[in-house]
Amino acid sequence: MHCAVILHAPIGGGKTTTAATVAERVKADGLKVAGVLSRRVLEGGEYPSYEIVDLATGVVTPLVKPAEMVEGDDWESHGNPVYRFSKKGFYAANLALNKAAEAMERDTVVFVDEYGRLESQGMGIHAGAVSVAEALRGGGVAVYLCRDDKVPEVANLLKGKADRVFTLEAGDSDALLRIVLGCSKL
Repeated sequence: MHCAVILHAPIGGGKTTTAATVAERVKADGLKVAGVLSRRVLEGGEYPSYEIVDLATGVVTPLVKPAEMVEGDDWESHGNPVYRFSKKGFYAANLALNKAAEAMERDTVVFVDEYGRLESQGMGIHAGAVSVAEALRGGGVAVYLCRDDKVPEVANLLKGKADRVFTLEAGDSDALLRIVLGCSKL
């Protein structure tokens, strides 16, 4: 069976924390864990930074930083006055998601963090998120993290690709774990 979970909450609502907890627990249960988590990093400024963690390799790559903290050709604004986004970070995230999609099978859980505004415009990690959705047809479980307003869009992305799609508000790692383990045993 191939299942997907849409884990949603507002910004700062615990999506990544919930997913990270479950990723560690399913790995301990012997399942393969892949994909990316976007970890918040506090660097002493008014706004946090974010880095991508490749769950298969453990490699960490900077992804988003406050505009005043970066310079150079790698960082783009995408119309955001506060943040800059790393081209290398998005490349690393999409590469990790594409590799996860290629290796996806029944005992694989892939995390996609986070489907947001840029992904809605076909940028950011959109390509990797689509690859994982397409790979669901071959089995496995995908957990998509998004803000509340993106739930319908992620559901549409998964339409016809997963046998079951669950929607869960972030914060309840036990509920997410039950869904993931239940799907991986079918």
